[in-house]
Amino acid sequence: MDTRPLVVLPLDDTDLEKKLSIAVDKGIDMIELRIDQFSDLSIDYIKSRASAVKEYDLGLIATVRSKEEGGTDIPDSDRLSIFEAVAGIADILDIELTSQSINRKVIEMARDEGKMALVSYHDFEKTPVEDEIQEIIDRSAALGADIIKYAFKVNSIGDVSRIMCVTAKNREKKLVAIGMGDLGKITRVAGFFFGSVLTYTYIGRSFAPGQIEAGKLIEELKFYGLRS
Repeated sequence: MDTRPLVVLPLDDTDLEKKLSIAVDKGIDMIELRIDQFSDLSIDYIKSRASAVKEYDLGLIATVRSKEEGGTDIPDSDRLSIFEAVAGIADILDIELTSQSINRKVIEMARDEGKMALVSYHDFEKTPVEDEIQEIIDRSAALGADIIKYAFKVNSIGDVSRIMCVTAKNREKKLVAIGMGDLGKITRVAGFFFGSVLTYTYIGRSFAPGQIEAGKLIEELKFYGLRS
């Protein structure tokens, strides 16, 4: 994976080609296809949308987010079939730590295709205590995650420092550390100084609270010397 901070743009299938063109112009590095938000969940359609991303020479994270972590109510068996369909096209498969019935299978699938597995965890209400964050990291690593993503709702300044401190202690791993909400916005830039490797942005509509718009985010990364 690139050593510089990578900017990821989550997209559904709405006006996909138009948004991919804008993403290239803005200097986006990767697209997260939020397949759970697609208007059509047929396998052929999903594969065609995934292939469209690669035509723009953008990295691709395939996500079929579970309902429990902010996605759509899609049966795990169907989610597994979708991952199987896009594993050969995507660069990274994103599966939740809490999706215990399929997460090992998705990680194996990624490995078999020579791709990366990102194990993710989201808490939309709070930032856990330090030991719990460490446990999330350790459990994800034990599963065989190539990248470990954790996103927590930030309710205080102390939450930000806790997320960043735990991230710094584990910086030998590939981590994505996110504080959600207005107070957490700083983590989407400062996280790179503590060991985070990806940050998520938006064009038009945000997929998560506290995301910074693409143009502004890339300006900030340049301002802090994180991008040329």
